[in-house]
Amino acid sequence: MTREKLSLRIGAVCMIAGSVAVFAFRSAHGDLPTDTGEAALAYVASHPIYPLVHLGDWLGVLVWAGGLVALSGSLTYRAAWAIGRLGAASALVGAAVHIVDFSIDGYALPTLADTWAAASSSHRADLEFGARLALVIIGGPSTSALVILWGSTLILYGLAVKMEGYSIWLGWTGVVLGAAIFALGTIQFLEPNIFPGVLFYGGGTWVSQMWTVALGVAMWRRARAPAHTAADARHTDRDGS
Repeated sequence: MTREKLSLRIGAVCMIAGSVAVFAFRSAHGDLPTDTGEAALAYVASHPIYPLVHLGDWLGVLVWAGGLVALSGSLTYRAAWAIGRLGAASALVGAAVHIVDFSIDGYALPTLADTWAAASSSHRADLEFGARLALVIIGGPSTSALVILWGSTLILYGLAVKMEGYSIWLGWTGVVLGAAIFALGTIQFLEPNIFPGVLFYGGGTWVSQMWTVALGVAMWRRARAPAHTAADARHTDRDGS
């Protein structure tokens, strides 16, 4: 087995497993109300798996990012190789920011919620203010992480796999989805809450994970294909024929 095929197989498994984990834990997260600290703490207090959801999500992102790095190692066409390296950098930076964001969210809010649930009404106001402050603080990293993870990363890998000879539809779908998420995230960062957060944090995550599952399947199939088949695909894509 060649180095490229080994990278493809490892990357495909990581990509699919990581995407499924992120999809599952994101779905279990639900729509956290952020209008007031009281609403946020009440939601977290009634959601006992809140810390587990965040731990599972960022572990899934870590595995998912490893799959993308492995994909970069399998690229052989010069332009695809160069763009794949940029994509790997985007995935790793985005994953790092995301892990910080979700670690704070999954640790701080449950800690405050447990204290809030047992506190007297006179002490709850301070805890609710602290929760609201925590939500505002993590809002920036949270938006930035998704802009990088599902925005620039999908754009770069969409271009890279298209150049490498993967399905043209797979490549361009990644570019379009990434550009849409990047645009929505930029708007959300500059004008917070201008549209429902679930559209970006939920919808953007779900569609991006569906795309990376499809990419993982394509990687696995390519790893099993004869070497000349992959080479022919790259040649066809370069010639545009």
